[in-house]
Amino acid sequence: MKRIKHLVIFVAILGVTFLVWSQSYTFNVAKATAHLTAHGRDKSIHCCAWYTMRALQAGGCPAVILPAQWYRYFMPLVQFEEIEATGYTPQAGDVVVFERPKGRSWKKISKWWGHIAMYNGEQWISDFKQKRMNPYRTAVPHRIYRYKRKVLTSKGFINSLNEGAMHSSDEKEVHHLLLESFRTRTPPLRTL
Repeated sequence: MKRIKHLVIFVAILGVTFLVWSQSYTFNVAKATAHLTAHGRDKSIHCCAWYTMRALQAGGCPAVILPAQWYRYFMPLVQFEEIEATGYTPQAGDVVVFERPKGRSWKKISKWWGHIAMYNGEQWISDFKQKRMNPYRTAVPHRIYRYKRKVLTSKGFINSLNEGAMHSSDEKEVHHLLLESFRTRTPPLRTL
C-alpha cells in the first residue's frame, strides 16, 4: 500500500512539473527525427523509451524517462495531441505509444512496459528501425500523438508553424511579437 501511495505522489509531482515546463518550449521536428534516425539500430535492444525520450529532448521537448506505455499520459502534457487512427497518414515527428500486450507474463519484462516509437518521415524508429508501425505480432491498443502548439496573437489562438496553418499576416505578427519580446526581455508568447 505504501508503494502505491508513493507512486501516486511521484506521478502527481511529475505531472505538475511537466505542465509547468511544457508552457515554454518549441518542438523542432527536424532535430528530433534526425537524432532518432542517427541513433536507431538495426535490431531492438529493448530501450525504446530511452531512445524516443532522447529524440524528444533533441527536438526541445522537456521529456524524462518513463515506461513506454506511460507516455500516453505524458504526451498531452507537453502539447502533443492524440490523432484519430482511422484514415491516419503519418507525418514526421508523430509518436505512437503501445500499451502492454495482453497475456504477457512478467518473464519478458521488455514486453511488459509497452512500446513507443517516432515517425521520421520515412519509417517508424524507436531503439531500432521498424518495418511497420506495430512491432508486435498481434494487434495491440495504441495511441498516436502529434505536436500541436497553440499561439496567442491579437487575433486569437492560431496553430503553430509546424502545422503550416498560419497565414502570412499571422506569421508576420508572431515574428513581430518575438522581436518585441527579445527587445523588452519579456516572455514572447502565451501558449496553451
